[in-house]
Amino acid sequence: MTKVILDFTQVEKQVDSAFNQTMLILGREFTKAITSNIWDWPNPPSPRNIIDTGRLRSSQQLTFPSPGQALFAWPVDYALYVHQGYTMSNGAVFPGRPWTTYALNNFNIPRVYQQVLQLNPTNE
Repeated sequence: MTKVILDFTQVEKQVDSAFNQTMLILGREFTKAITSNIWDWPNPPSPRNIIDTGRLRSSQQLTFPSPGQALFAWPVDYALYVHQGYTMSNGAVFPGRPWTTYALNNFNIPRVYQQVLQLNPTNE
């Protein structure tokens, strides 16, 4: 009898590692979007970055709930307002600055993932 045993354990480890590394790079892209002077603002200077105190930028968290899943969070109480925009009770409107959308639209996840795999094929 002839047997063939295929073990993809190492392949799965390489895939997970490349995914995690790609997400770390994406995290840097989110930070770049926050720090870039690309966001329209109602008063000068405009365009500007999203940094006032730096808390939002430094609050970024990345977790991996399970293989192949990444969760980014910015756990400051005003993150949603900055991202989506808001209207004050006096009617003043502050535009949203959706840094996640901007970064995702300008970051080629499949290309970066492929590059990570090619640069580190043995996961060492």
